[in-house]
Amino acid sequence: MNSSDQQIDTLTVEVESVLEPIVPDFLAKRSSDCELIRQLLDTGAFSEIRTIGHRMKGAGGSYGFDDISVIGEIVENAALKGDRETIRTAIQRLEEYLGRVSVVYV
Repeated sequence: MNSSDQQIDTLTVEVESVLEPIVPDFLAKRSSDCELIRQLLDTGAFSEIRTIGHRMKGAGGSYGFDDISVIGEIVENAALKGDRETIRTAIQRLEEYLGRVSVVYV
């Protein structure tokens, strides 16, 4: 991939500058959530997965990351149904999003 391809793949999200001190940690925690959810899937801990998805759904939009809210809702609903494959797909989508997102503070 050359640098121009990378620019095309970048998703720019504008976030209020007052959130600058906490956004990097917020995004790092979402990355950690991906691994945690995978571990919880191995043990079938759908209630815990649902809780994580619910938190993502609520927090994503508050920070300006609407895609994280959408993915969180998918995880939450899939956990309620015990739908492992949808959860795996959502986590992969979240990892791809986190790898592409670029934050601009306004």
